[in-house]
Amino acid sequence: MSRFHTTTIFLVLTVVPAGFCLANPLRWLTLGILLVVYLVIFALGMCILRLNFFVKATCRAEPNAKHVALTFDDGPDPVITLELLKVLERHEIKAAFFPIGAIAEEHPEIIKQIDQQGHVIGNHSYRHAWWNNFLVGRSLEREIGMAQSAIKAVTGKVPAFYRPPVGLTNPHLQGALRKCGLSVVGWDVRPFDTRASAEAVINRVLKKIRDGSIILLHDGGRDATDLAHLADQLVTEIKARGYTLSGLEELTGLTAYQSLCEVSDPVPSAYIQAWQESRAGGPQGRLCRFFALLLASTAYVKKAIEKQTNLETFKTRPSPRFLTGVGLVLSSFVLGWPMVGLFTILAAYFKAPVLLLAGPASYGFSHLIWMFGMYLAGRDSIKYIDIVFRWGLRKVVERALNQKSRSLRRQ
Repeated sequence: MSRFHTTTIFLVLTVVPAGFCLANPLRWLTLGILLVVYLVIFALGMCILRLNFFVKATCRAEPNAKHVALTFDDGPDPVITLELLKVLERHEIKAAFFPIGAIAEEHPEIIKQIDQQGHVIGNHSYRHAWWNNFLVGRSLEREIGMAQSAIKAVTGKVPAFYRPPVGLTNPHLQGALRKCGLSVVGWDVRPFDTRASAEAVINRVLKKIRDGSIILLHDGGRDATDLAHLADQLVTEIKARGYTLSGLEELTGLTAYQSLCEVSDPVPSAYIQAWQESRAGGPQGRLCRFFALLLASTAYVKKAIEKQTNLETFKTRPSPRFLTGVGLVLSSFVLGWPMVGLFTILAAYFKAPVLLLAGPASYGFSHLIWMFGMYLAGRDSIKYIDIVFRWGLRKVVERALNQKSRSLRRQ
């Protein structure tokens, strides 16, 4: 379970009792604070790769020796990359390159040279667009898969390392990477080399470098001669401080390439396929058919249709565990604020202030009862909700598509 899922579950378990138990305006103030905190954590997790919020990333190797690695993003460039390769060859250094898939297709000879010189080649997406991080599902898989195919077509190797554009991640990335057999490799030294002078970049790297560091640079964004000078001076200074420049595989202990297997070819987006298929029934009701086909293409609804999900489960008696859990949840509401009010009245009636303490005690005890009841009933509750949801979506899809079939028969 990722930190994103853990944080989300914790938020839900905090928000639900707060929403039920607190009174206005304290309720809305608490919920607002929790929402703001969650959004801040979400934004930080999306932007800071080493937090491992959505997906686990290797941003630094184990600090057991003075070894570091050079990595270069956003290439290849027909002039700059070639000059950089000369510097690396002269220093006998094996670096890692994360080229953009579309550019790799334009300059396959440079990708081939990078590979032949023994450098690692990773996946850096196909287009490196700012909106890549808003892609989900098959669109995201296609973006990553097309870059895989571009590199495999030239080198015959399937990358196992992925570096997200700009280092941004989202909740859908982990699933897409798992399907493509990729793991994320980040960095812990980022000197922003495309925006600063060579001297400034070198100083920034030397200040941040440490055992096991992965250094992020770019084979682009500046003059070829300037970049070659920067790389030459940086390597010299790093070596002067007693560090050894190692390959990314050697540094991290991870394998840079997958075993040769078929990489699935990019397929048209589910949106495009659904829109094209919705034409078959004519213009009338096309929008409904489009959404029905789009739903039917998802694994969730497809499984419901294949298994003919129905509501037969509700004809059987719920488990004792579920009934006990529901009973405890309902009783927790009786033990909450009502008991606080009751003991307040009793304390006033009997003139016994000590009874006031029983109210907060009962209120706290009601929370424990509620949590235990949710624990008992939670699994079955999710199962029942899932069944109803699958059944409802299946009925909606089948009804929309059956209407399409009837209209075709009338024609």
